Amino acid sequence: MTSTPSRNCQQIPVLGTGGTISCTHSPEGDLVPTLTCSDIVKQARIPQGLEPLPHDIMSIDSSSITLPQIDELVGHIASFCSTTPAGVVVLHGTDTMEESALAAACALELPCPVVFTGAQRPGDDAAPDGPTNLSRAFAALASGELSAGVHLVFGDAILPARGAYKAHTTAETAFRNSLIDSGKHDDKTPKADGTALPPLQVAGLSVPIIGTFAGDDGQLIRALREQDKREQGTKVGAKVGAVDGLVLAAMGSGNIPTAVAEELKAWRAERNAELPVVVCSRVPTGGVSFVYGGTGGGAQLARAGFRSGGALRPSQARIELLYALARAR
Repeated sequence: MTSTPSRNCQQIPVLGTGGTISCTHSPEGDLVPTLTCSDIVKQARIPQGLEPLPHDIMSIDSSSITLPQIDELVGHIASFCSTTPAGVVVLHGTDTMEESALAAACALELPCPVVFTGAQRPGDDAAPDGPTNLSRAFAALASGELSAGVHLVFGDAILPARGAYKAHTTAETAFRNSLIDSGKHDDKTPKADGTALPPLQVAGLSVPIIGTFAGDDGQLIRALREQDKREQGTKVGAKVGAVDGLVLAAMGSGNIPTAVAEELKAWRAERNAELPVVVCSRVPTGGVSFVYGGTGGGAQLARAGFRSGGALRPSQARIELLYALARAR
């Protein structure tokens, strides 16, 4: 239960966006968002000295979140951080929590901790985990140990946003951090241009993620290349084409099939502006090492100007590239 507010309480905005933490079962047995942010807060244990202020920002399945909605959420976080130095909590679906959390870190220079949390089980489950996760988020803020920036508090884990990824579809402790797992954690989250407001916005940018596989003949890259040529000059404010950048979910330590490399080489050659390409690995941990030769080997990709995503998962490498492009436009 929530504690009784007092004049000495620090107010903590809690921003609801939907997700499993807000879901209950429909008559058909489907999970649908029915709980308000206030409903969820009432079930959590709030430490003495903190007063939650629930705000329903949106109510969506996080798998459907769009870049304009990410911009909207980041704008709300910026607004509340400017007036509540104790911190902000964001309730978010787990499918894209890693992306929205990193977006907030990339878009803003935060003066306070921002904590993302959610749930694996719905609110009407016999043992819902959402209230416990929210309680843990408040406890983390109350401890005073969280630095300014974005964190995930989920299950028994407290993780920095950069490097976080969903590692299990149903486990209570669903998230891990690829940078920590790889021994490479050093928060190099790109910063905004020196001001917290207005935050960077990424709506209108297009950065697809393309996975590679054994026998890949480059057909997915070829389809994007053809679309890019058809739409050259049609995007408002764009220099060229329909695609602003690309993330590759490559094999091993950052290698792609020869046919894919040749398609990318031809695509970049025919554009009047560079096509930024970030190479990640489809392997969960260990990261990219550009060491192999051959047309699709990482060493050749590096010489061609492809960027390494390091140990970031493709989902987060895409977010970083989106904000790099936003800073440049």
